[in-house]
Amino acid sequence: MHRDAHAAPVRACLLLALLAPVIAGAMSPKPARHGDFGHYTFALTWQPGFCSTDEGCLRDEPRESLIGLHGLWASRPRALIARGISAPKWWRHGCDCFHHSDRAPRLSAETLGQLRVLMPHLKHDLLRHEYDKHVQCFSFDAESFFDTEFRVRRRVVESPFGHYLMSTARGRDVRRKEVIAAFAHAFDTRQWAALQLRCGHDHRGRVVLTQLWITLHADALARFPGNGSLMNAPIAQSNCPRTFRVPVWR
Repeated sequence: MHRDAHAAPVRACLLLALLAPVIAGAMSPKPARHGDFGHYTFALTWQPGFCSTDEGCLRDEPRESLIGLHGLWASRPRALIARGISAPKWWRHGCDCFHHSDRAPRLSAETLGQLRVLMPHLKHDLLRHEYDKHVQCFSFDAESFFDTEFRVRRRVVESPFGHYLMSTARGRDVRRKEVIAAFAHAFDTRQWAALQLRCGHDHRGRVVLTQLWITLHADALARFPGNGSLMNAPIAQSNCPRTFRVPVWR
């Protein structure tokens, strides 16, 4: 075999090795302030369920995606822990514990287009709310932050767990243990409580899946779903009963 035939794969491997830190960095936005927090909660919506509970979504809600995007939420910075701010208070107020900013993030047309497809369309603008509550006080680069959300979501959607939700579980009643087991198997983890399942009552009174919250080590976000990136949620917030429905669009 020609010598270059051996050299090409070696060059490709070296290139990947060199690019790995760059790719990882692109996956992990760096906060300029208050970066001493321990973990993120990555919140995804099961769109047909999320949009069928409470006030529901607006009529212009896209139906292109089953797994939508809610947000990427940092846990309490040390400065707030030192002030005695409790975790539930941080959950309620977020960045307002530092200061309030009602301005929308500056994002490219491409990023805004993706968010319009993936984020639920609510009466009160969810993007502005998420940015104000969970992003602005950390001085993240907004474009990098939301790009990271897209990447992490894609890794869930394209995983065996995402395929399980969109094919096997979709449109039927499931057991909570079954969903958690599918998650643990897909990501080869014993951190069962890294996944928190959120449910609500739809307009027909059924208990339906609305959200999936995944807890990730802050310093391992770029490595998700591997290399110890998952961690058990410090405080349980799952509220789905033993059996619930994974609804479809009507």
